[in-house]
Amino acid sequence: MDLQIRLMQKEDAPGVVELYRAVYGDHYPVASVYDPEAILAAQEAGDFFRVLAILDGRVVGQTAVYRSGPPNRDLYEEGQGIVLKELRNQDILGKTMGLAHSRIYPEKGLHNLWGEGVCNHVFTHKAGIRLGYISTGIEIDLMPADAYDKEKSSSGRVSALIGFKIKDSERRKVHLHPAYAHILPAFYEGLNLSRDFVAASSPLTDTQSRVTESIYAGAGVARFTFLELGGDFGNILKEKEKEAEDQGCTVIQVFLDLSRPEVVPAIDILRHQAYFLGGALPCWYGDDGILMQKLLHEPNIEGIKLYGERAENILAALVKDREATRRG
Repeated sequence: MDLQIRLMQKEDAPGVVELYRAVYGDHYPVASVYDPEAILAAQEAGDFFRVLAILDGRVVGQTAVYRSGPPNRDLYEEGQGIVLKELRNQDILGKTMGLAHSRIYPEKGLHNLWGEGVCNHVFTHKAGIRLGYISTGIEIDLMPADAYDKEKSSSGRVSALIGFKIKDSERRKVHLHPAYAHILPAFYEGLNLSRDFVAASSPLTDTQSRVTESIYAGAGVARFTFLELGGDFGNILKEKEKEAEDQGCTVIQVFLDLSRPEVVPAIDILRHQAYFLGGALPCWYGDDGILMQKLLHEPNIEGIKLYGERAENILAALVKDREATRRG
């Protein structure tokens, strides 16, 4: 098998589109993957780097890193690992990710990575462990079921295991909500980061909250990243929730900065609105973040496939927290 692995080149962009179509049909929830010009422009801008597996001139697999949700633009997400169904179990994705991590990403100066490993199988979970990722959370029911209709690999919505591979020499404060005083530090184990976990909190002041939003109506997911927390947090949260619900979203995610002591009362408000823990997010803001999540449907917990005790323990903690916030 004459397999080439390399950074995407200009002539590869149409083949990348065909790879997505072969695996997902027309149901991948990010429309730009079907646009060769957009694919090329993103790489030229330094926002998206694809490492491809090419067999007999055809793009048969890829892994990628890209700027996504984090306000920290030096933190890239690794994801969209894809291999044609008929070529799986030949370690194509493993070889692609191996070269990307050993040579291509370092050459591009990409040292802080995170990823979402879909939980309808455990292949990416195993690969993540081999590459040095540490799991820190789970996004429950992140992906819509119809994204997997073509390959029939899930009977419901698909969750994603969050992992980080971080180089950070800074000593940072992490403010802990009392409900997570014992849970969140455990999520940091193995990351080799210098963190001070503190119980201090400050009330929300009269300053105005600042938030950015990403609403994926086709996927039913809304993400709200709070850059500033003020006394209007509760009202802003209600407004954003309504906006998301009006567009058919049933998965709502809220991201908060753990370096700020006012994160504690903000989490109080979220927990009273049935939000539960999603995970720890090292260097999300430069400083660390936390994911809180809310589901407006009954989740596909039984469909979550995980590899290893660490991931199983994270899921158990999140499910327990969801039940606690629902009772509250």
